Amino acid sequence: MKTIIARTLLGLLGGLLSFSLPTVAEVEEPAIVEIERRETLDYEGFSKKYMFANRPVIVTGAIRRWRALSRWTPEFFKSEFGSMTFTIDEDLKRKAGYKEVAGSVEYTMARFIDQVLESTDEKPAPYFRNRVLYDLFPSLKEDIEPLPAYFQPNWLPDHFLIDRVGDVLNRGSAIELYIGGRGGAFPVLHYDGAATHAFLMQIYGRKKFIVYPPSQGRFLYPSPEKPNLSMVNSLDQPDLEKFPLFARAVATTFVLEPGEMLFIPSGWWHTTKMLTPCISVSINTVNRSNWGALVDYVAMRQGNPLVSAASRVYLTGAGAWRAWRDRNWGERHTQRVASVGENKAS
Repeated sequence: MKTIIARTLLGLLGGLLSFSLPTVAEVEEPAIVEIERRETLDYEGFSKKYMFANRPVIVTGAIRRWRALSRWTPEFFKSEFGSMTFTIDEDLKRKAGYKEVAGSVEYTMARFIDQVLESTDEKPAPYFRNRVLYDLFPSLKEDIEPLPAYFQPNWLPDHFLIDRVGDVLNRGSAIELYIGGRGGAFPVLHYDGAATHAFLMQIYGRKKFIVYPPSQGRFLYPSPEKPNLSMVNSLDQPDLEKFPLFARAVATTFVLEPGEMLFIPSGWWHTTKMLTPCISVSINTVNRSNWGALVDYVAMRQGNPLVSAASRVYLTGAGAWRAWRDRNWGERHTQRVASVGENKAS
């Protein structure tokens, strides 16, 4: 009976809307993906060529007005927040979930920064990562303004009728801070949870990215429990007896330089390694371009077919309303930019 009801709900879902929310395109990307670097990129160009096309891009001038670029250094955090205490995980080889950041070792910021500055490839410092910037450092908010228009519209901070949905999505909208030393690395190859887009802004230092398109996911051994995390133990020295298909995966690698912004679209696998002491911030977004992928992600993780179908119905409806609300967002943004330009000229 439950199966029949679930199938019925899914059938009704197909005719819910005359305009459907797009899902991530299921296309075969080339083995080696070229990540374009653009100095400037208007919102319309970004939306059409990259966000809705689900293609990564680096914009080198997106955050050029941020005060953080001339202010945030390891020494700055040591002098301004040296007495701050926090816990951190010192075992960089542990297969952590990518949002699991708390550890058993307590640090002051001063002691941590000393390790960051002494970090080497052979003995990397622990990684202070995925920390909510405005919670820990509210005084730094103005240092990263204005936020690029590419982050909008973002449905993650919205109010949702189901509290559990709202709690998860609202937390995902937070701007997060990362500080690490040379040789440090993100602990797991992953794509961002709930099929969100990710924007990563490099404030200080140089960070190497290793990226795989969604089409190579079959070579990356997604975890059965957390399908956005790879089970491959090491990208440098993978266990090919345990993960033989990984030998067919072809990574795109590049270095994100200070002042650059990287857009990593929904479903793109990535991880990082720091080439120098590094400070970065990130934000996740969801809107009409990837809401369909989020619906699939959530529904597929439900063991009960009724819950899965109900999730699809609710989330699809929630997305449809927001898509209608934001249908002219890009056009309105272009008009606002033009108006600001005219006011400056006059």
